[in-house]
Amino acid sequence: MSTSPELRKRTFFCIQLELGLRKWLVYKLVSNEEDHALSLLFLGNPLYRNPERRLKTLDEIIRFIQDHERFAITAHARPDGDALGSELGLALTLEKLGKSATVFNSDPHPRPYQCLPGIEKIRVTDSVEGSYDGLFILECNDLKRANLRGLEEYFVINIDHHPKTAPFGDLNWLDSSAAAVGEMIYDLTQALSVDLTPEIATNLYVAVVTDTGSFQYSNTRAKTFLIAGDLVKNGADSAAIAQAVYMTRPHSRLQVLGLLLNTLEVHASKRIASIILTQEMLAKTGASANDMEGIVDYPLSMEGIDLAAFFREEGKDQFRVSLRSKNHYDVSSVAEHFGGGGHKNAAGLLVKGNLQEAVEKVVFELDKLLDGTDEQSPAAAQQTIKPLADDG
Repeated sequence: MSTSPELRKRTFFCIQLELGLRKWLVYKLVSNEEDHALSLLFLGNPLYRNPERRLKTLDEIIRFIQDHERFAITAHARPDGDALGSELGLALTLEKLGKSATVFNSDPHPRPYQCLPGIEKIRVTDSVEGSYDGLFILECNDLKRANLRGLEEYFVINIDHHPKTAPFGDLNWLDSSAAAVGEMIYDLTQALSVDLTPEIATNLYVAVVTDTGSFQYSNTRAKTFLIAGDLVKNGADSAAIAQAVYMTRPHSRLQVLGLLLNTLEVHASKRIASIILTQEMLAKTGASANDMEGIVDYPLSMEGIDLAAFFREEGKDQFRVSLRSKNHYDVSSVAEHFGGGGHKNAAGLLVKGNLQEAVEKVVFELDKLLDGTDEQSPAAAQQTIKPLADDG
């Protein structure tokens, strides 16, 4: 039987109203910061189809750990403080339970993290082989992010706090409200009733302090400070960690920093700044690409700058770009445009083209982020204030 246009309109309105009410009710359920990750329901993430799913997943991971003995652990390529601290914190936690845990990474650790307890045990390799009951993969939006072969052969436990990570593992624990995966590993240690040792506490503190930019980023929440306080209480030496991570830079890093600052450009909007690292600079100073962590914060620290980009030459016509932002600007959306990703205030991407093309492409997207529009022309994005090295 056919229906009248008026009835169809009313039916459609009722359906939309019901969906809207359901979304509002779930939002109210998850609006507290502890369960904010459940809002991913509306991104179609099946992990968050109901408010109990997150706790259920953690319980499943706990049971899996209790029922098995041998574990492999990895994180994303070019590991940072959160990746390394979380890997080692988890490995030490498993070992305290009498389990076997081996950490695999595709790249060496940056120099500031050589103080982490257990860092010498990390295997730097291009593949994972061996008999393991399960593979923990941390801080990755897919298996490829680890840049290791053989991961698909294992039972995968995916733990991440990035807001748009899909549940690609056999078990998935995703919490975008967590300031760092280190926070999640801390929660796991508590759920497993593992007493924090100074070694575990140190690794997890490094994870938290680095991924929050020393508690400066907007992902820092009240719970972050409570966790950090408990880690210090259990043996993490905050002053010693700050000195090791931030005050042990090699001479070559300062030399390359001088060259980098000479490339500083403030773009047409006067709210975007960029710096550029070339292979020639690295060769001239003897610096390592692994020593560049935190460099992007220099242009961001300028008054009036809301967005910063650090272009690092990786090969012919290929640049890796680190993005940072202040306030409400979400640079992860710009990174995703180029196939990258990250957080609201910190993200990364790979862009192809010569140097001028790479800068123009990224700055064009950053300009659109500032304006909240797609109407700006690429020509406007090309206009820049001259590098400081050219002044006077």
